[in-house]
Amino acid sequence: MTGDVQPSDVTAPTAGTAVTIAFPGGSPRVAFGVEELAAALHGRGLVARRQDLDRAPRRPSGPAVVVTAPRADLSGEFRAAVRGDEVPPVADESFEIVSHDDGVVEVSGTTPSGLLYGLLEVAELVERAGWPAPGLVVRRAAAIALRGFKFNLPYAPYADGEPFERNLETAWSMEFWGGFLDELARGRYNLLSLWSEHPWHLLVTSDRFRGANPASDAEMARRREFFDELLRRADDRGIGVVLFTWNISLTAEAAEHLGVPPVPDGFVGSSEHVRVRQASPVVRDYIEEMILRTLVTYPLLRGIGTSASETMVGSARDRQAWVADVFVAAYERSGRRPWFIQRTNLQGAGQEIKELVQPRFPPERFFVSWKYANAHALSHPRPRFEDLRRAWDGVDLESTNVLFTVRNDDVTTHQWADAEFVRDFVEGMRKPYVRGFYWGADGYVFGRDFQHVDHGHKTWRWDYERHVLQFRLWGRLAFDPDAADHLPVTVLRRVHGEHAEVVAEGLAHASRIVPAVNRLLWRDYDYQWHPEICLGRADGFRTVLDLLEAEPMPGQDVVSIAEWGRTGVAGATSETPASVSALLRREAGAARSSADDLAAHGPHVGATACVELDLRGLASLGEYYAAKIDAAVELVRAVDDPQARDRAVEALESAVGHWKDVGHHWSRHYRAYDMPRTGRTFGYPFYLDDVEHDVALARRYGRPDLDGAMLPE
Repeated sequence: MTGDVQPSDVTAPTAGTAVTIAFPGGSPRVAFGVEELAAALHGRGLVARRQDLDRAPRRPSGPAVVVTAPRADLSGEFRAAVRGDEVPPVADESFEIVSHDDGVVEVSGTTPSGLLYGLLEVAELVERAGWPAPGLVVRRAAAIALRGFKFNLPYAPYADGEPFERNLETAWSMEFWGGFLDELARGRYNLLSLWSEHPWHLLVTSDRFRGANPASDAEMARRREFFDELLRRADDRGIGVVLFTWNISLTAEAAEHLGVPPVPDGFVGSSEHVRVRQASPVVRDYIEEMILRTLVTYPLLRGIGTSASETMVGSARDRQAWVADVFVAAYERSGRRPWFIQRTNLQGAGQEIKELVQPRFPPERFFVSWKYANAHALSHPRPRFEDLRRAWDGVDLESTNVLFTVRNDDVTTHQWADAEFVRDFVEGMRKPYVRGFYWGADGYVFGRDFQHVDHGHKTWRWDYERHVLQFRLWGRLAFDPDAADHLPVTVLRRVHGEHAEVVAEGLAHASRIVPAVNRLLWRDYDYQWHPEICLGRADGFRTVLDLLEAEPMPGQDVVSIAEWGRTGVAGATSETPASVSALLRREAGAARSSADDLAAHGPHVGATACVELDLRGLASLGEYYAAKIDAAVELVRAVDDPQARDRAVEALESAVGHWKDVGHHWSRHYRAYDMPRTGRTFGYPFYLDDVEHDVALARRYGRPDLDGAMLPE
């Protein structure tokens, strides 16, 4: 039974009333939930009084919230479904809330994490409606067991760019991590994945390979203290930390010490560099020793993951055997049994994993990681790459735990938040063999908000604060998809007050723009395509002529520009360039309408001023893409209709105006930065010449009397 509170169901204590929060001591997770509930009560004008039930066990009278000790008897009824009666790979997080007639709200759960989430749920009820009505019963269990975030550590990145460079200090800041972990807990995340090509020199040393690490003993002691504290704070919030690394990547110092050829960038190099490292017994021993030392030094580390593809050569079996032998040997020597996560990037998940790795780990400690939507989660909420690429050929899904990598390398500047999209996406991941996911960006670090200028309306410091709703949606809806109905307004009310509903509606509309563009103009990987600014590494700015050859997202019944321009024929349920451009204009208009509504009640300061500009910027971006898509279709039709070229020119001339508008709104509160994966500079005004050049390309297109592009034969 699940109960949902509406304002009409609630009788709230009057302002100034004292509310007792009685709870058992000793659990940092419960203590954090108590503080979050106290803050929600304060926001309602109520006074929170804390009572330690271990010292004063008497049940308080209402109004009160009473937290019971963890109740194991709830586990069988409410625990997250993980293969029937088998022990789940994470502790159960179920909880129950009962509002009694005497004004006491009782929170019970199976574990401290369940109690934390129960307290956070009560805090949301208070924020939404004031106070739970008598007779209300709320029972929750996690829809998806593992709900994680992907954080690329900037210490040893595999790509240059400002997101990494500007977050070097951030990643050593416990002030950042403390607030970040608190936010993850509010979002019901229970997993943090840290990614680095070569993290070992940051974590551990050994006498045998001391020369591979240039840091002093004193520096390494400080680093160990830092990571111990990070892992402890994560555990205090119910969050397990896993470390992902790239098999044989080495720092320049490690390569020199180990006697293998140095690589100019310190890591990957040519295939010959890789072959030497992969064949070196010393490199094998070094990596094994580093894994061993890490596992022994950090007992709170939940697991380690890697792949047998990136930075390796040879057959799939040879690569997988190397990873299996080195990692298993380290695990066995450590005496610990943490998780091992086998990434399938660029290799598939077939027989090699099944035969060489999986049998060497207990089933509940072994996971296979798969890129669920490649690099573009913000595209379609039900990506079909598992089927299209036959991801699980040779894999026994009855005995395999799968973790999905969910990559947002689509929108990292403007605010993005579409609760219905995330709910649908989460529901699509709820499959019998899926244990969880982690989402994040590969070419961006959500740390210090360096993109936003530090003057004007900026009142925050960290990216997760400006992108708070996106962060909350992915974790919270993976725990409880039905929360999509109320979560956006609840979260945004703290930030935007009485304007929360307008902001939530505007963001939902604006956030549908980039996914629609991605579905029509698909590229698999982030370095190929950043739709927020129409850039890729190889192509640079993606011109209107590039759109003529663009393929749509595979498996989603989307008709390409070329096919639509030639035939104008599509299935009854197909998405076409015409429907995409119509959607873009419709959502852009709705987003701009919300911005106008905000402006009518302004002027605003702080986050509300920021989101108004974001809504206008995304609206103009949607109109830009709509005009460019229309122009591309007309150029295809120009084969048979000479006037089509004129219509294309007209559409692209309007696109120039829309691009200028995007740049205007963006430049009022953001600054340019160097992007890691595309190797380009993010900043709309810098590409105005390219946008205007599209007009010239269209004018010349197909005209033999002018130099320029010709129609295809």
